[in-house]
Amino acid sequence: MSPATTGPDYPVQPVHPDSGAVPTRPSPGVQPDAGMLVSYSPVAMAQRAAGIRKRLDRTTIMGVISLLITGAFYFFVRPEPSSSFFWLLIASAVYTVTNIIVKFVQLKRARKATAQVPLGPAFQIDDDGLVASTVPEGERIGWDRITSIAGLDKLFSPGPRLEVRWDQDRSWSVPIIVLDAPPSSIDSALRAFSLGRFGLDLSSVDDIW
Repeated sequence: MSPATTGPDYPVQPVHPDSGAVPTRPSPGVQPDAGMLVSYSPVAMAQRAAGIRKRLDRTTIMGVISLLITGAFYFFVRPEPSSSFFWLLIASAVYTVTNIIVKFVQLKRARKATAQVPLGPAFQIDDDGLVASTVPEGERIGWDRITSIAGLDKLFSPGPRLEVRWDQDRSWSVPIIVLDAPPSSIDSALRAFSLGRFGLDLSSVDDIW
Protein backbone atom coordinates (compact mmCIF):
# COMPACT_ATOMS: atom_id res chain seq x y z
CA MET A 1 0.00 0.00 0.00
CA SER A 2 1.71 3.16 -1.16
CA PRO A 3 1.86 6.21 1.10
CA ALA A 4 -0.87 8.79 0.81
CA THR A 5 -0.13 11.93 -1.11
CA THR A 6 -1.29 15.04 0.66
CA GLY A 7 -1.51 18.62 -0.38
CA PRO A 8 0.29 21.52 1.30
CA ASP A 9 -0.19 21.64 5.05
CA TYR A 10 -1.82 24.98 5.30
CA PRO A 11 -4.60 26.14 5.74
CA VAL A 12 -15.10 27.42 3.51
CA GLN A 13 -19.32 26.23 5.82
CA PRO A 14 -20.49 22.71 5.99
CA VAL A 15 -23.36 22.02 3.62
CA HIS A 16 -25.52 18.96 3.59
CA PRO A 17 -26.21 17.53 0.12
CA ASP A 18 -29.58 18.38 -1.32
CA SER A 19 -32.00 15.54 -1.44
CA GLY A 20 -33.95 15.11 -4.63
CA ALA A 21 -33.24 14.64 -8.31
CA VAL A 22 -29.65 14.20 -9.38
CA PRO A 23 -28.53 17.21 -11.44
CA THR A 24 -27.41 16.52 -14.98
CA ARG A 25 -25.81 19.89 -15.71
CA PRO A 26 -23.49 22.07 -13.60
CA SER A 27 -25.00 24.76 -11.40
CA PRO A 28 -24.65 28.46 -12.32
CA GLY A 29 -21.08 29.67 -12.19
CA VAL A 30 -19.68 26.36 -13.43
CA GLN A 31 -18.55 26.24 -17.02
CA PRO A 32 -19.79 22.98 -18.58
CA ASP A 33 -16.95 22.63 -21.08
CA ALA A 34 -13.97 23.62 -18.94
CA GLY A 35 -15.33 22.31 -15.65
CA MET A 36 -15.04 24.03 -12.29
CA LEU A 37 -11.60 25.29 -11.31
CA VAL A 38 -11.00 25.69 -7.57
CA SER A 39 -7.94 27.74 -6.63
CA TYR A 40 -6.05 28.51 -3.44
CA SER A 41 -6.99 31.73 -1.65
CA PRO A 42 -5.63 33.22 1.59
CA VAL A 43 -8.70 35.43 2.16
CA ALA A 44 -10.64 33.18 4.56
CA MET A 45 -7.50 32.29 6.50
CA ALA A 46 -6.60 35.98 6.84
CA GLN A 47 -10.13 36.70 8.10
CA ARG A 48 -9.72 33.95 10.68
CA ALA A 49 -6.42 35.47 11.83
CA ALA A 50 -8.06 38.90 12.15
CA GLY A 51 -10.85 37.41 14.24
CA ILE A 52 -8.36 35.67 16.53
CA ARG A 53 -6.47 38.96 16.93
CA LYS A 54 -9.66 40.71 18.08
CA ARG A 55 -10.37 37.93 20.56
CA LEU A 56 -6.78 38.08 21.81
CA ASP A 57 -7.03 41.83 22.40
CA ARG A 58 -10.31 41.39 24.27
CA THR A 59 -8.95 38.46 26.29
CA THR A 60 -5.80 40.38 27.18
CA ILE A 61 -7.73 43.42 28.43
CA MET A 62 -10.08 41.29 30.50
CA GLY A 63 -7.13 39.21 31.71
CA VAL A 64 -5.21 42.25 32.96
CA ILE A 65 -8.30 43.46 34.83
CA SER A 66 -8.77 39.98 36.32
CA LEU A 67 -5.13 39.80 37.43
CA LEU A 68 -5.36 43.24 39.04
CA ILE A 69 -8.46 42.20 40.95
CA THR A 70 -6.80 38.93 42.00
CA GLY A 71 -3.70 40.80 43.13
CA ALA A 72 -5.81 43.25 45.14
CA PHE A 73 -7.60 40.41 46.89
CA TYR A 74 -4.30 38.79 47.76
CA PHE A 75 -2.73 42.05 48.97
CA PHE A 76 -5.62 43.09 51.22
CA VAL A 77 -6.89 39.69 52.41
CA ARG A 78 -3.53 37.91 52.68
CA PRO A 79 -4.99 34.39 52.64
CA GLU A 80 -2.92 31.56 54.08
CA PRO A 81 -1.40 29.12 51.54
CA SER A 82 -3.35 26.36 53.23
CA SER A 83 -6.70 28.07 52.67
CA SER A 84 -9.01 27.28 49.76
CA PHE A 85 -9.33 31.00 48.98
CA PHE A 86 -5.58 31.22 48.34
CA TRP A 87 -5.72 28.39 45.81
CA LEU A 88 -8.82 29.88 44.24
CA LEU A 89 -6.85 33.06 43.56
CA ILE A 90 -3.96 31.02 42.14
CA ALA A 91 -6.30 29.03 39.89
CA SER A 92 -7.91 32.23 38.64
CA ALA A 93 -4.55 33.76 37.77
CA VAL A 94 -3.32 30.58 36.03
CA TYR A 95 -6.53 30.31 34.00
CA THR A 96 -6.26 33.94 32.90
CA VAL A 97 -2.64 33.66 31.81
CA THR A 98 -3.24 30.31 30.07
CA ASN A 99 -6.17 31.72 28.13
CA ILE A 100 -4.04 34.61 26.87
CA ILE A 101 -1.21 32.26 25.86
CA VAL A 102 -3.59 29.95 23.98
CA LYS A 103 -5.06 32.85 22.01
CA PHE A 104 -1.56 34.13 21.23
CA VAL A 105 -0.45 30.73 19.92
CA GLN A 106 -3.60 30.47 17.82
CA LEU A 107 -2.86 33.87 16.29
CA LYS A 108 0.73 32.91 15.46
CA ARG A 109 -0.41 29.66 13.82
CA ALA A 110 -3.14 31.42 11.85
CA ARG A 111 -0.72 34.06 10.54
CA LYS A 112 1.82 31.41 9.61
CA ALA A 113 -0.85 29.37 7.83
CA THR A 114 -2.01 32.47 5.93
CA ALA A 115 1.52 33.21 4.74
CA GLN A 116 1.93 29.61 3.53
CA VAL A 117 -1.15 29.52 1.30
CA PRO A 118 0.17 28.93 -2.24
CA LEU A 119 -1.00 30.60 -5.41
CA GLY A 120 -2.61 28.83 -8.32
CA PRO A 121 -5.20 26.09 -8.85
CA ALA A 122 -5.94 23.44 -6.21
CA PHE A 123 -8.08 21.13 -8.32
CA GLN A 124 -10.49 21.04 -11.24
CA ILE A 125 -13.76 19.17 -11.56
CA ASP A 126 -15.00 18.18 -15.01
CA ASP A 127 -16.84 15.45 -16.90
CA ASP A 128 -13.85 13.10 -16.78
CA GLY A 129 -13.12 13.42 -13.07
CA LEU A 130 -10.71 15.54 -11.05
CA VAL A 131 -7.35 17.11 -11.74
CA ALA A 132 -5.62 17.48 -8.36
CA SER A 133 -2.48 19.52 -7.70
CA THR A 134 -0.62 16.56 -6.28
CA VAL A 135 3.11 16.84 -5.65
CA PRO A 136 5.39 17.01 -7.59
CA GLU A 137 2.95 17.46 -10.48
CA GLY A 138 -0.78 17.45 -10.95
CA GLU A 139 -2.66 14.24 -11.64
CA ARG A 140 -5.91 13.48 -13.42
CA ILE A 141 -8.16 11.09 -11.53
CA GLY A 142 -11.09 9.59 -13.42
CA TRP A 143 -14.47 9.15 -11.77
CA ASP A 144 -14.14 5.37 -12.07
CA ARG A 145 -10.93 5.47 -9.97
CA ILE A 146 -12.31 7.62 -7.15
CA THR A 147 -13.55 5.84 -4.03
CA SER A 148 -14.52 8.81 -1.85
CA ILE A 149 -14.53 12.61 -1.59
CA ALA A 150 -15.10 13.75 1.97
CA GLY A 151 -14.25 16.22 4.68
CA LEU A 152 -11.51 15.08 7.05
CA ASP A 153 -11.86 16.54 10.54
CA LYS A 154 -8.81 18.29 11.98
CA LEU A 155 -8.98 20.22 15.22
CA PHE A 156 -5.91 22.40 14.83
CA SER A 157 -5.22 25.17 12.34
CA PRO A 158 -5.85 25.27 9.43
CA GLY A 159 -8.78 23.00 10.23
CA PRO A 160 -10.79 20.38 8.30
CA ARG A 161 -9.49 19.15 4.97
CA LEU A 162 -11.12 18.01 1.76
CA GLU A 163 -9.78 14.52 1.04
CA VAL A 164 -9.96 12.61 -2.25
CA ARG A 165 -9.23 8.87 -2.18
CA TRP A 166 -8.66 6.77 -5.27
CA ASP A 167 -7.19 3.43 -6.43
CA GLN A 168 -7.91 2.04 -2.94
CA ASP A 169 -4.55 3.12 -1.49
CA ARG A 170 -3.97 6.69 -2.62
CA SER A 171 -5.23 10.00 -1.26
CA TRP A 172 -4.78 13.76 -1.57
CA SER A 173 -6.15 16.44 0.72
CA VAL A 174 -6.28 20.21 1.05
CA PRO A 175 -7.53 22.48 3.87
CA ILE A 176 -11.04 23.63 3.02
CA ILE A 177 -10.44 27.13 4.36
CA VAL A 178 -7.76 27.90 1.73
CA LEU A 179 -10.06 27.22 -1.23
CA ASP A 180 -11.76 30.05 -3.12
CA ALA A 181 -15.03 28.12 -3.49
CA PRO A 182 -17.43 27.27 -0.64
CA PRO A 183 -18.25 23.60 0.07
CA SER A 184 -21.77 24.11 -1.31
CA SER A 185 -20.40 25.02 -4.76
CA ILE A 186 -17.87 22.18 -4.69
CA ASP A 187 -20.61 19.71 -3.69
CA SER A 188 -22.90 20.91 -6.50
CA ALA A 189 -20.13 20.64 -9.09
CA LEU A 190 -19.13 17.15 -7.93
CA ARG A 191 -22.72 15.93 -8.16
CA ALA A 192 -23.28 17.54 -11.55
CA PHE A 193 -20.11 16.42 -13.29
CA SER A 194 -20.08 12.94 -11.75
CA LEU A 195 -23.80 12.57 -12.57
CA GLY A 196 -24.66 11.98 -8.94
CA ARG A 197 -21.97 9.43 -8.14
CA PHE A 198 -20.09 11.75 -5.79
CA GLY A 199 -20.71 14.75 -3.56
CA LEU A 200 -18.71 16.41 -0.81
CA ASP A 201 -19.42 14.33 2.29
CA LEU A 202 -19.00 16.54 5.39
CA SER A 203 -20.75 14.21 7.82
CA SER A 204 -17.57 13.67 9.87
CA VAL A 205 -16.66 17.37 10.07
CA ASP A 206 -17.86 19.26 13.13
CA ASP A 207 -17.04 22.81 12.09
CA ILE A 208 -15.37 24.15 8.95
CA TRP A 209 -14.20 27.31 10.72
